[in-house]
Amino acid sequence: MSNMSNLLGASAAMNLQSHQFALMWAKEHLPEEEYIKVRKSYDKVLLYTSIFVIVCIVPLVILFINYGMNAVLTPDAMPAGAVDYVIAHADYDGNFFWTHDSVAYEQPLEDYGLSPDDYRFGDKFKVYVNGSQDVISISPVEDKASEKDIKLGIGIIGAIVVPTLITMCIYIPIAWNTFAKPWREFNKKLREDGKMKPAN
Repeated sequence: MSNMSNLLGASAAMNLQSHQFALMWAKEHLPEEEYIKVRKSYDKVLLYTSIFVIVCIVPLVILFINYGMNAVLTPDAMPAGAVDYVIAHADYDGNFFWTHDSVAYEQPLEDYGLSPDDYRFGDKFKVYVNGSQDVISISPVEDKASEKDIKLGIGIIGAIVVPTLITMCIYIPIAWNTFAKPWREFNKKLREDGKMKPAN
């Protein structure tokens, strides 16, 4: 993570240095009026992009991350009388079993409305228990992603995809055709003329 941060920091620094070099070149070679226009456009790009990131992107990222994390951290509702839950497993004899404080517990599946024929050895169950490890309720644990896993995935993907789409599909087209246009056209001219490495 530290190496990645260093690389991103170095890349940003090099990009800014390239921008400054381009502006120096513009100041020396362009008419003053044109240079001022390009310089003002560049300053607006920095200012408006910073505002856009702070006001729009950062809150969106926080919103989606909170959505995913809240789903994971919010405890499941306990049935009346239950104080905790354990993960039990099916055995070969139609029972489910678990251990607590080095003590083994075993109960028949049929006593809780579950048919032993529907489960194989090792299948998991979420068993809600009271303080004495008496069973309050039991439900099979399915292999498919849980609702919490899905919400966490939505939060992570949303934190990446939504800000990216808003930036690429809304902010950049608007910027490139309004306040950033002089700066964009200046870079395009440099790239086409080949007089120097273009600033991105």
